[in-house]
This record gives sequence, structure tokens and C-alpha cells, in this order.
Amino acid sequence: MIGAFIEARSCERFAMLVPHLDEELGKFYHGLLKSEARHFQDYLKLAYQYGDAADVDAAIIRVRERERELIESPDAEFRFHSGVPLAA
Repeated sequence: MIGAFIEARSCERFAMLVPHLDEELGKFYHGLLKSEARHFQDYLKLAYQYGDAADVDAAIIRVRERERELIESPDAEFRFHSGVPLAA
């Protein structure tokens, strides 16, 4: 399930990037976006296939909420996937 989150976030980033690229690079990144989308779906299917659906649903809610908290909260150290940087 965590793998599904990682792939979904890659999809989101590529989707935001593609419209700002030239045609050739845009096609390349669009292909990556489609690939990440397949990976997202595959990981999610595996989670449901091998886990209890109610447990997977609950875990998705927990991870989504924690991820939101981390993204929206101040972070003392700027990182690529960090939250809002603290004022210097």
C-alpha cells in the first residue's frame, strides 16, 4: 500500500510538470506518468489481494492523514518531500 502512495505521488508530480515542457520532453514524462499510474494500480491491487479490505482501507486513511500532516507542517530542514520550511 505504501508503494501505491509513492507511485501516486509521482503521477501527481509528472501531471503537473508535463504541461510546462516542450513536446518531446512532455511525451517522455507523460509516458512516465502512465507507467507510474500502472504501478500505483498494481500495488493497490496487491494490497487488497493479500490484505483484508477493511484493514487496507483503514491504513490508507491513516497514511493519507499522516502524509497531509507532514506536508502541511513546518519543517526545520528543507528536503525535496518536506513540509513548509521554517523561517530562517
